[in-house]
Amino acid sequence: MGLLRDSLNIAVRDILIESRRAYELWSIIFFAVSAMVMVSIAWGTPISITIEEGVASLWIIIFFTSILLFTTTFSREMDCGTIGGLKTIPSSPLATLFGKVIYSVVMLLLVIVVMLPLSIIFINIQPSTEILELFLILIIGIIDLSFAGSFVSSIVMYSEGKNLLLPFLLFPISMPIFIPAILSSGKILQGLAFTEYSGELRLLGAFLVLVIMVAIFSFETIMEE
Repeated sequence: MGLLRDSLNIAVRDILIESRRAYELWSIIFFAVSAMVMVSIAWGTPISITIEEGVASLWIIIFFTSILLFTTTFSREMDCGTIGGLKTIPSSPLATLFGKVIYSVVMLLLVIVVMLPLSIIFINIQPSTEILELFLILIIGIIDLSFAGSFVSSIVMYSEGKNLLLPFLLFPISMPIFIPAILSSGKILQGLAFTEYSGELRLLGAFLVLVIMVAIFSFETIMEE
């Protein structure tokens, strides 16, 4: 219970800080929308974009949008000198990581809420009865990405070139997220049965378990540096 309480406290603190610095969230949303418009222009006309192209574009935009978020996840603590306070949390150093993950999930969900309606206009994402299934895949993928991104952010926070290093490390690590996420999203929009994309869901779940296990065994060492 102590771990959960401390994680939620850190997440709430970060969300409150973000609410006072709303320009950062709006800049991330503006980037996502601008990227969607540019992708739409690049494909020609939205109606010519296939389901596969649309969901691939959506997830690629989510990835690059998340980089803007993860670059400040731990670097802000370093710049403000608050990383030392996080190291003194009594329950576990993992509370810091889990708190950052919760914060990242909330922020990315806000971006997704804005992106989904616009994706219908710009990249021809046309969910009808499949909207709940598509949103479920988005949530699972975002949770996976938040764990991976927050963990990589903690690794590079001591590096002078952390803003350049993070995307280079995060891109290959995120491939096991985006490949099944894109495939399952496409199958959902095609109206296929759950059994057709259950394998991709299992891959997303397995990756989440793997990231959590790696974090459990290594994050305390990272925070002690």
